Amino acid sequence: MTLLRLLDGDCEGGGRNAEATVSAEGDYMAIVVLRELRKEMSQDFGPGTADSFIEAVHAAPADPDVSGDPDDRTFCGKPTLDMERVNYQPAGPGAPWLPPNMADWECRSCADALRSL
Repeated sequence: MTLLRLLDGDCEGGGRNAEATVSAEGDYMAIVVLRELRKEMSQDFGPGTADSFIEAVHAAPADPDVSGDPDDRTFCGKPTLDMERVNYQPAGPGAPWLPPNMADWECRSCADALRSL
């Protein structure tokens, strides 16, 4: 897990980290990055399984009872049950909370919620 300290509505170092841990004083928060996928059948209508495409990348608070698992809902309010966890560790302070190659799918509501913490 990566530590994320929330100060004056922003994260130390100016970035938003993918995961963090909550300290006894409540200065830290744990989050999990998740992919919301959309399933589509192939264009030729042939047999096979549906292809998965990224719909959005969300952030969710970590489940307080199960280390590393997301809570029931993302910061934007969507259920996390059918979402896939993104295995991502920020490079360091100031790194984005989601992988740079997934920035096009960033959920703006989750990002806004993280900035307001």
